Amino acid sequence: MSSRLYGMARWSALIALLGVIWASSQAVAQGRELSTADRVAMLYAPQLNFTRRGDPLIRLGILEGKDEVQFTPSEPIRVLPQGPGGPEIDLPGGVTYTVAMSQGQPGRYKHWVVVDRVAVDQRAGVDEVLGQWEGRGMLPRTFEVGGLFAVRGKVFDSRVILVCVGGADTFDEAQTLRRRLEAEFGINGSVHSERLEFPGGTLTLTGRGMDMRIRHDDVLWVSSRRGREEAIAYTVPGIQKSYNGGEETRRYTGELIFASDKNGQIAVINNLGAERVLKGTVPSEIYASAPQGALRAQAIAARNEIFAAIGVRNLADPYMLRADVYDQVYGGLDNEDPRTNEAVDATRGEVMLAGSRIVNAVYSSNAAGFTENNENVWDAEPWPHLRGRPDAPLDQVPELFRDGITEENIEAFLASDFPAYSKVAPVSSARLYRWEREVEASKPQSWLAERGQDIGRIRHAEVISRGVSGRVIRLRLTGERGQAVVERELNVRRLFGGLRSGLFVMELEKGRDGFVRTFGFRGGGFGHGVGMCQTGAIGMASQGKTHHDILTHYYRGISVTRLY
Repeated sequence: MSSRLYGMARWSALIALLGVIWASSQAVAQGRELSTADRVAMLYAPQLNFTRRGDPLIRLGILEGKDEVQFTPSEPIRVLPQGPGGPEIDLPGGVTYTVAMSQGQPGRYKHWVVVDRVAVDQRAGVDEVLGQWEGRGMLPRTFEVGGLFAVRGKVFDSRVILVCVGGADTFDEAQTLRRRLEAEFGINGSVHSERLEFPGGTLTLTGRGMDMRIRHDDVLWVSSRRGREEAIAYTVPGIQKSYNGGEETRRYTGELIFASDKNGQIAVINNLGAERVLKGTVPSEIYASAPQGALRAQAIAARNEIFAAIGVRNLADPYMLRADVYDQVYGGLDNEDPRTNEAVDATRGEVMLAGSRIVNAVYSSNAAGFTENNENVWDAEPWPHLRGRPDAPLDQVPELFRDGITEENIEAFLASDFPAYSKVAPVSSARLYRWEREVEASKPQSWLAERGQDIGRIRHAEVISRGVSGRVIRLRLTGERGQAVVERELNVRRLFGGLRSGLFVMELEKGRDGFVRTFGFRGGGFGHGVGMCQTGAIGMASQGKTHHDILTHYYRGISVTRLY
């Protein structure tokens, strides 16, 4: 797409968004009641509302894909069939209520695979990215998403340009394309669903043992008594477990919003302040027993992830973020911990900015002594704040490793014992600083065959190139029926059945027939190594470093700013 066409698409999207907000604003200004269509449109619009304390309200998708859901509030509730400002129906607490969907209608969408993300202040590079994907035989399209948001007079910018390919009619088709492009090019893929028509249906609320029925089309709000928004607890069964199969019951506070999901079934949305979201999120991301410096750094990184996603992700859904591993795991009230709560409170409203742009706070478990450039892990444009560097005080890093890890010095690096932060951290994840593993040759052979590269039995494998941290980003395998080159660190790890990281040296054990039987790995770290090393952050904090020290160490050129 040319720059001119990109600009037209960008302004068309902006005009459409302004139309939604203008229409809603006009309704309020003219003193007329917002229609159901207005209220549904506002659920999808990237705008911020605030709690009584001034926290931005975040709409979290906690459950979807159900025709019927239940919840039990701990105290009396108000049901707002038409949303805030409309009629209110008072109902007692301690009752199990059921919300059922009838006459559900799915929405209409086009599903695109996101192959790159370009910050708006780097928009000059969009044409180059488009040309790259056109050269790969694709017809890319761009979407500018996110927005400029003002919080108490301070502005942060979450705008990003999505470079997309595909445009499939079904989500499954887009997912199939995403997996193919991840395997072929090493993209950090996701699916952007372009909404063409809203879903809908009729929602009916009933109470166990109560002779009442509240019915409303498309959306239904449930709130506490005024001033009790963070005191009430809603018990909701049927929540998908975060890391294992099955369902569980969780407790939530704030408000519940019931709307239609993409398929015309019920989406349950937990609407609550960003700080309370963080209290139920941070314990899922880091050891709650970690020093406060590390917990506070993690709290800010998680806050960044929330605000960087507003208007960028889940644009075809009535919520801003999913409360699961696809965005950030939010476990509700029972996931909160006093130590992580303290860290959230101590950093209230603090985020990392590069200028006015809110940065994507990528992190991994253990960087093994050297972090990595983002473009070496995923096929993407370089981001200035995600640059690789030694993960230790520079004066304690051997000069041999200060400028990067190469094929020539990686053996020495893996054998070295300089005091990397992720090595000396007083937590169990420090054991992942170095590791060994053996993989049967059938594993990479099958992985390649499943992706249309059936090279047969493997005769040889060699590293073609490494990133600045020594992580393998290109690997060639030679088989009895040809060769295959695997691109990007993430795919190299997948090739061998999920290695802990791409930072390794390998030895080939061959049989008498000359074919590889097993691959032996000596490596380091856990995860992609981009951005903050969580184990290293704990190591820094245990040495007395503050959360500001930690964040400016792992993210280049950022400032820590209090928005509210």
